[in-house]
Amino acid sequence: MIVMRTSVIMNALLTRGIECGTPTTSLIRGAASDLPLKTVAVLTARPDYFLVVRKEIKSPRDLKGKKIGIGTFGAAADIALRIVLRQEGLDPDRDVIRLQTGGGDSRFAAIAAGTVEATVLNFPYNLQAEKRVEMPLSGLGVRDETIQKNPGQVLGLVRGLYRAVVFAKAHPEDTVQTFMDWTKIDRELATKSFELGKKSWPDNLIISDAAIRPVVEQAQTELKLKGPIALDKVRDWSFARKARNMK
Repeated sequence: MIVMRTSVIMNALLTRGIECGTPTTSLIRGAASDLPLKTVAVLTARPDYFLVVRKEIKSPRDLKGKKIGIGTFGAAADIALRIVLRQEGLDPDRDVIRLQTGGGDSRFAAIAAGTVEATVLNFPYNLQAEKRVEMPLSGLGVRDETIQKNPGQVLGLVRGLYRAVVFAKAHPEDTVQTFMDWTKIDRELATKSFELGKKSWPDNLIISDAAIRPVVEQAQTELKLKGPIALDKVRDWSFARKARNMK
């Protein structure tokens, strides 16, 4: 596994420097704008985001007119926030002020200093969650060319991921220990991370069309894409279905 920034992953995938990548939100947005990519599996279906507010905010509707810190416009946390605001009857473009304040540490500092009234954070800040939404955060994306020319490779990768998720959920102690060895964190933090993370892992590596559609719609809005965009253009679950049925 090679750790890269999202923009580097996308470039490397398109230029054949790597065979697959994991930033599913960016993969879906790219496929919607005619890049030859498909998401073939989802590893994280419920982002571990927390909508954190200052103590004077008593309900999501109290956010109207308030400043909310995000990382960057169009990123996964921003899309999740927009979904929650719409569920509460608020227009994310008119009823709140979304400010790009950087990474998690910067957003935490912004709300602590009162620069914003709310922000989106994830673990390990371990703060009170107001909303959890279904959304494809990470998974496996490949080039259309790879699907056509080397489907066996794609199936092997997806099958390996499927078996890993099944094992991780069935063997929490082994999974926590592996997490400790990999990330060099203590057992308490690893256990909390596992308990939080396992709720986000879809058993069959597939996420609902209802969860994918907002990502596509956001891409249409930001990139001014002509619609409608068929979801078959951005995802292909055939490999995940085959992997689930294999012994």
